[in-house]
Amino acid sequence: MNVAAYGFTLIAVHRLVPEQFGAITALLGLLLIGNVASLGLQATGARRLATHAGEGAAALSDAMLKAGRRAALGLTLVCALATPLLVWLLHIDSAVAILLLAPTLGCLTLMGSQLGVLQGSHRWTEVAAVYTSVGVGRVVLGGGALLIQPSLDAAMTGLALGAAVPALLGGFLLRGSAGGTPQQVKEVLRETVHGTHTLLAFFAIANADVLFARALLDGRHSGYYAAGVIVAKACLFLPQFVIVIVFPSLASSPGDTVRLRRAIRAVAGLGVCTVAGALLLPDVVVAVIGGKEHYGPLGPYTWLFAIAGSAYAVLQLVAYAAIAQQEKRAALLIWSGLIVLAIGAGIVLGTDLATGMTGVQVLVAMTSGCAVLLSVGLAAGLHRQTSDDS
Repeated sequence: MNVAAYGFTLIAVHRLVPEQFGAITALLGLLLIGNVASLGLQATGARRLATHAGEGAAALSDAMLKAGRRAALGLTLVCALATPLLVWLLHIDSAVAILLLAPTLGCLTLMGSQLGVLQGSHRWTEVAAVYTSVGVGRVVLGGGALLIQPSLDAAMTGLALGAAVPALLGGFLLRGSAGGTPQQVKEVLRETVHGTHTLLAFFAIANADVLFARALLDGRHSGYYAAGVIVAKACLFLPQFVIVIVFPSLASSPGDTVRLRRAIRAVAGLGVCTVAGALLLPDVVVAVIGGKEHYGPLGPYTWLFAIAGSAYAVLQLVAYAAIAQQEKRAALLIWSGLIVLAIGAGIVLGTDLATGMTGVQVLVAMTSGCAVLLSVGLAAGLHRQTSDDS
């Protein structure tokens, strides 16, 4: 799925002029933020089914799907109504392209509830099929639309059609569900709000550094930083499968710190491999993210971005563990970390204590350190909660 998403980005950067690529990048950023609702529904559904005992699993699954449909409809309407505001804020001439965000997010939200049911039921083959359809839909329909017509409207039309593919597949795999009560639907939505808040905090801090770079570094070095973030995001999403597999177990056995530590070691181990690869093959990494002609000076520092992405991958795993335990302090801690990171970046970069490539190195180091400290703090909080409950 993530490889296909990167494939769409590569097609877009070669088919669109810089102004249009900047616009599609902004719209993809909005999709990433809006997709938090889908992830929240998925986490809620997986946790509820994994911890459910006795009869009524079918009714609970149906309630989750109904909650997903309700959330998808609400998010679609909000996005559609916000189109004029987004046209003004993003300086994008095409209202059609922005309007297409609404059905795209609606389909992704619906898919989130479906994945939650499949994941919580340990139906891994179907989970893999839905995830594969996400990537195939984006690169085939989204990328195909760009190959046919290199325009912003074509790209967003392809993405909207691609987002419908996994939602249709999930609906087919979960057809015939019934029995969910209105009260169950309300409970699912209520828990989703909490889970979404934690995930929103995580994605905010995981994407804040590139905004700090844009605001506090000069144009050339903020461009270097943005290219380095491609490496960080690859390392962040590489161990996604670990979270998908382990989350139901964390929800059903929230006191099983041994399982959590094993998952953390697995994610950290993949991170070590990516850092080693960036250290040994910096020229290859630079070639992938944009070419030595434009980003050659970044080569010696790509491993720093691999560390940052891997640190955030661990933080993401611990955040999901907090959601599994319904730990309500997790979001507050992450927001607090974001505030500290913003203040630190403002002091160091805003006062020119570090500029140029030194500023790039300092910012990515601050980002990595923040992720590590938050991971330790969240993990320690979960351990204490388990001890108190026992």
